[in-house]
Parts: sequence; structure tokens; C-alpha cells
Amino acid sequence: MKHLLFFFLSVCAFCANAQNVTLQNASFDGMAGWNVVQGDAFSKDGKCVLPQGQPTGIVQTVMAEKGVYNLTARVSIPNCDGRCFLFGKGDGFSVASTEVPKVRDAQGESVKVFVRGIETESGLVEIGLYNDGFHDVLIDDVELVKCEKPYVFLQGGDITELNYVLESGGNYFDVDGESFYSMTDSREDKAQKVVGYLAQRGLNFVRIRNSNNPGRKNTDAKKQYYLPDGFQNTGDCLQLALAAKKADMRIEYTFNYSDYWSNGEQQNIPADWHDSIAGLNDIDMIVRKLASCVYSYTYNVMRELADNGVFPEFVSLGNETNGGLLFPYGYSYDVTWDDANRPKGPENWDAIAAFYNAGYEAVKAVSPDSKVIVHLADNTGDYDKYGSAVNSYTYAWYFDNLKKRGVKYDVIGASYYPAWSGATVSDLVEYCKNLMVRYGKDIVIMESGYNFHPTRKDGWDGQLSDNAAEYEGFYDFSEEGQKSFVAELLNALQGIGVSSPHECLGSLYWDPMMIHVEDELGRNKTGWAHRVSDGLADVNVVENTTLFDFDGVALPALEAYEGNRYAQRQLSSGCETVASGSEFIVFEEGAEYFIRAEKDLSARIANVNGELVCVFDMRTGETRKLPLNKGVFFVNSVKLLVK
Repeated sequence: MKHLLFFFLSVCAFCANAQNVTLQNASFDGMAGWNVVQGDAFSKDGKCVLPQGQPTGIVQTVMAEKGVYNLTARVSIPNCDGRCFLFGKGDGFSVASTEVPKVRDAQGESVKVFVRGIETESGLVEIGLYNDGFHDVLIDDVELVKCEKPYVFLQGGDITELNYVLESGGNYFDVDGESFYSMTDSREDKAQKVVGYLAQRGLNFVRIRNSNNPGRKNTDAKKQYYLPDGFQNTGDCLQLALAAKKADMRIEYTFNYSDYWSNGEQQNIPADWHDSIAGLNDIDMIVRKLASCVYSYTYNVMRELADNGVFPEFVSLGNETNGGLLFPYGYSYDVTWDDANRPKGPENWDAIAAFYNAGYEAVKAVSPDSKVIVHLADNTGDYDKYGSAVNSYTYAWYFDNLKKRGVKYDVIGASYYPAWSGATVSDLVEYCKNLMVRYGKDIVIMESGYNFHPTRKDGWDGQLSDNAAEYEGFYDFSEEGQKSFVAELLNALQGIGVSSPHECLGSLYWDPMMIHVEDELGRNKTGWAHRVSDGLADVNVVENTTLFDFDGVALPALEAYEGNRYAQRQLSSGCETVASGSEFIVFEEGAEYFIRAEKDLSARIANVNGELVCVFDMRTGETRKLPLNKGVFFVNSVKLLVK
């Protein structure tokens, strides 16, 4: 880690005098134009070699126009058991970087690596590659291209189960097995420090799934299982959201619209909503009533979040809603067989549209800037059937039906698991590109995962016991195999929007937190659900896919997140302070306004009418641009005049 720190500090000192964006010797016909910062590097056969044995870095400085740039290079790395990242640093901004993924193909070809959103104030940009010396690395075909707008890739995971794991006696540790909180801390303090640790490791995005009224009184459709009492409800989710905001993470907030797990095969109407439609026989009346329930519930939860300063950047209306919403009234296809999870019911796209639009309007009524997501289960395996209506799980079939009925949403959400789709990351990229072209929407990968061990701790198969034949022989069922997959996924998704008006906005891992915990008798305490028969936790089907091992120790996969950094503005000397408080200063620079935190704080910005414009948490030393037009505003009650 000390080598990493030294190298990042070293790139703050610009070292060459290139005069324009054209790179000198981008194909490495020798080493002219490149400075070896530490270690040893040399040119061979039109490539630069950063050899194993000691940490090595190469850098080049160019002079370009003020603005935002994307950096790409072809890089070959044989494995992911160390650290290697491509980076760019512009004057006035911090380093942007991407962890280099392992070469996955049998021929050992190079991988195209993307570093997006390198910003520079003066036009001075330094680019380079770092290798920690664990392996030989080859690099060539370096390109630096100006783009139109800043870019932040959102990378993180689902933290919904965090409080449940902590309450069950589970604990989390850093990569060295050291605790980053006191065992005497409250559960709330522990959760905050765990989320803070994830932020330190490079995660900037969390997912939180809100069920209506989970607990033993509200079971699954077969009356066999229930979600544990006190967790995944609004109060629990609010605490997690506050922890994420304090760590300056973006939030994806999912409404399950169920008291239980929801997915493509089960969308159980919340018990309270069943009561509201009791005695109604007309389907249209039932649908209108349920749409009203969707609106009221969504609005009330969003209002509670907002009253606590939480405005989620993204909100998903349902989870993996391939089959529709609120069974049996909102089916996307006819169900003609008897099944407790899927009771008989006719296809009713008009009902689905009513439910989605009710949720959309409720979200926007409270938080207009929140992006609304429609999230479907994994279907990347049939990307080649794109545009056809071959089965009920084809995205085009689903979103075409939404389009016909004027359903309002902002972002497509997709699950992606090699184990279930049989698709590679390259397949996923093409699939996302097709969807963006067809629907003109950005995409978020809502779920993805890969196991670090072939089985659960007890030796039985977990949920992702098979990572797909496409990855056999490349990524093992191991800690390094998991890291390799995550690095490949994050890099490839960042490259999707380079030549497109739409982006893959980010990726969420599932489930990073649901670690193995057992009681004094060796019985599992953290299960996917609890059994009605005895109240005990059932099996933990994801414990071999988390980002912490069976003992709660951080896994190498977190390095893949840590190596991905985005550029942030640094406070310069050419600015004018225009407002200040005990916790912050607001300064003007180049007709733009920025806030810098002098202490950890929650910033609340209101207009002259007292209406909140934006709310966000900041850490000490952090700087943010303020999205304000001309007028008078109040930053934590301090007056600010925007000219």
C-alpha cells in the first residue's frame, strides 16, 4: 500500500513539456516522451514492458485545452493477484484511474482499458500506468481524447442486509483481519463505519431494498418463510441511507412493493394492501385502488427520507419485475397454472402501466431529481434475440409494451450473472448498447456477482455455484477469480458510453454484505429468510459470493473498486470566498460556485422561499460544485448571492 501512496503522490509533480494533446510515442517505439517514475520499464516489439519484481510507473505530460478527457490504452496483464491501474491527472483535479483487468481470452491478447472523466483546469494533463511488480505488464496504443462532459462511474453494492448481519453477531474486518470499529460500538455506529470503510475502498454507490412490512406476521405466499422482523422496513432502510449519505455515496432505493422477496416469479401484494381491496370484484376498480396504494406508500416513504435529508439519486419501482407487479393483477403474461407464488391471472399490461406511473409520480412529487428505474432480471443470454418477442423474459418485449402504454421511467435496470445468463461481460456490453439505441435510456447494472469459493462454508452449493462455462479456465472459483471478474466488469461498463449519448451509469454488486454467521451450536444465523416452522434462519445462499470471506475479512475484489477513481476538483488559489460558516466555505471560481467542507457536515441549500434545492452530506476536505442558477440562496442558513 505504501508503494501505491508514493506513486499517487508522485504524479502530482508534472514532469514533461508536451505542447498538445497528441501523445509522444503512443505506440512505444522506444521510450522517448515517457518518464519512468520508479522501478524500471523498457520498450520491446512496439510495447512498453513494466516488469515484475518491483513497483514500476510510467508517465507522460501533455498540454491540451481546458476540459474533460478520456484515456484509453491496450494493456496485457496475466492475472489479478497484484495491483495495476491506468490513470490520468489534470491540473486542479485529483487522479482518475481504472484497475486493469486480467486478460481473459486464450490467446493472451491485450484488454482495452478506459479512464473516463479526466478534468483539467489549465490544460495540463499527466497520464500513466502503475504496476506493483507482481507480474509483467505490457501497454501500447495509448490515446487521450477530449469529450463533452464530466463522468463519474457509480460502483458499489447492496447494503440492505448489513444491519441484519451485525444484529446476528457478524463482524467485518479489513484485508489484514483488523477491525475498523470497536466491538462495543452500537449497531448503528458499526454500520456507519462499515459503510465508511467501503467508501474508503472506492465504492461510491449503494443499493437499499425497502419491503413494506416484513416480519413473521407477513410470510411468503406458501406461508413457509418470512423476512426477519425489524429489518428491510422503512426505519431500517432510512438508517442505512443516512450512513451512505454521510459516507458521500450515491443511493439506489428499491421499493419491493411486497412484505417478502420479490422477483420475476413472485410479486406478493403487501398484506395491508390486500385489506384495502377486500370485497372489490371489479378488476379495474382493484387496479385503481392498488395504483393508489403504490402512490401513497411511495410518496410517504420518499417524504420520510426527504425529511431526514435523503434524496436518493435513483429509485427502482419493484425488483426484477419481468413477470409484472402485484400478482395476480399486474401480470405481464397469462398464468394459467396453480402455484402459490404465481396464482392464476390474466395478462394485464394496462395495470402494470398504472402501477409504474403511480410510483413515478410519487417519486417525482418529493424528489424531482431522482432517476426512476425499471429493473428486470438477468436476460443478457438472449442478447442475440434482441428485438424479438420470443419469450416473456426478453427485454425488448417488456420495454416495448411499456412504451406502447406511455409508462414513465428514466433508466433501465438490469441484473447480470454469468452463472445464470451464460453470457460474458463482452456479451453484456453489446446487450446494453442495443438497449440504449432502441430506447434512448441510460442503464444501471442493478445486480451482479461471482463466487470466491465453489461452495458455502458447510460444503453445499451456494446460489452461484457455477460461474458459467464461458469463464471456466480463466477465472477460478477463488478470491482472485472473483477480483478478476469484478475488474473486467467495471472496466468494460465504463467504456460503453464513450461513443454514445447514453451511458452505463454504474454497477451494483449483490450481495457484498451477507456473510456467514453461526450460533454457538453451529447453526446458520444469517439466512435468505426465516422458517415459519421454527423461526430459525434458513441457509445463506450467497455467503460464498460476498465481498468479505466466511470470517468477515475483506476480499481482494475490493481492490478492483479501489483502483477505480474519478477526478474531483481541488481547491485552487484563484478563487473568491463568497459565503462561509463554521463547517464550510463557498467560493466562486470561473463564474461557478463550489462548497468545501471544513468539517463533516450535512449541507442543506434552500431558496428565498425556504424550499430545499438540494441536500447532501460532505466529508472534511471534500469540494463540490453547486448546481445553482442566479438568485439568493441559504446554505445551512448562511446567505449566498449567486450572480
